[in-house]
Amino acid sequence: MSTQHQPVSNSLPSEPTPPLDAAGHAANAYRKPTIYADGTEAYTRIFAHIAAAQHTIEVRAFVWRDDDTGRAVARALLAAAERGVKVSVYKDRVAASYEYHGGTRQSLFHKRIGFDQRLQTWVLDRAYSVRGSLAQRPSVEAIALLSHPNVQVEHARKRFDHAKVWVFDDQALMLGGMGIGDDHRHRWVDFMVELQGAPVVQRLRQRLAAQAAFDPARPLDFLAHSRGTHGLHHCPMLEQRLALINAATSSLHIAMAYLGDARFTEALLAAVNRGVSVSLITSARADVMGHINRATCNKLFAHAQSDRLQIFVHPQMVHAKAIVIDERICDIGSANFTPLSHGVYDEVNLYVNDPAFAQDLVQAMQLRAAEATRLSRRFTTAKAALLLERAVVAYMSRRAAKRHRQTLLAP
Repeated sequence: MSTQHQPVSNSLPSEPTPPLDAAGHAANAYRKPTIYADGTEAYTRIFAHIAAAQHTIEVRAFVWRDDDTGRAVARALLAAAERGVKVSVYKDRVAASYEYHGGTRQSLFHKRIGFDQRLQTWVLDRAYSVRGSLAQRPSVEAIALLSHPNVQVEHARKRFDHAKVWVFDDQALMLGGMGIGDDHRHRWVDFMVELQGAPVVQRLRQRLAAQAAFDPARPLDFLAHSRGTHGLHHCPMLEQRLALINAATSSLHIAMAYLGDARFTEALLAAVNRGVSVSLITSARADVMGHINRATCNKLFAHAQSDRLQIFVHPQMVHAKAIVIDERICDIGSANFTPLSHGVYDEVNLYVNDPAFAQDLVQAMQLRAAEATRLSRRFTTAKAALLLERAVVAYMSRRAAKRHRQTLLAP
């Protein structure tokens, strides 16, 4: 029986009551997740989990740069493999263009640059005035990972997998928006969440395999889109995320890397105009798609019919993807407010129904908002650059559709 087409309610669930076992004790008791709003702290926990792992480590990575952080992660995984831990790495080749374009311009795994990614990188470089050689240096760490008998690396395929997920011994996991690289660890505004317990990991696997429907009555669940399970351009998490926004009655706190999906823009405008206070923090100048972000902020700024909308623009890159609804419901993970995140990429977000966790996340956002500038007038945007960014998004969507059709037709 399908689990993907259950009705989506536009009212928020009440606070969940933990299920009880036969003796009247809490069964699989909910444990509040831990939020990390600082990349250094998040990576301290990731390295600690890698060092403590005894059996298995699973990594889903979009960006993995060949820089100090990328190499340190590789060495830590190699050390785990040397002591007998089975390491599985799922690295998406789609992100190679962003690795060539940003940071050190070095990809840990993708040292051979194909024509399409060279073209995409050229467009990105010209659009954002980035210069530098694309010549890739060999990575000792990548070669060692690829050749180690205890390490399985899938890196040659364009998976269109935007998720950032770490699973340790099937007993703990971390997920959020942070990729593997120095920018994510030391400079960018982003969040990761740590969860403990085998039931949580099992629930994530059930949701990714579509063996269980999203249940907003649970204190904790996962919002997910999988091309393999849901197909292309059908995204159940789109309906679920919009329903949460549409159900807000008092407040929305949002930190979002990339904007531009008109469905979310309209949902935020509708929320403001029905009396919901909306606070949005994003980048003053995003690393990519920044003109789309600016145009979206301009539309929000122009059409919101009250002062209940506050837009904060941060001088650093805001790479977070998080929403807090009515100081209680949280949606945090890898999915942006873009068409690519809803029907093209695989994405994983955490859903939490807990005022205490919501307070932690709101405080983390407010600390970042205090470093930002509140937008008081419309952004200036370059029309040609905006059209170019929209063309890039359309091109990526078409390439994703072509790749998906090829996968379906493959024997």
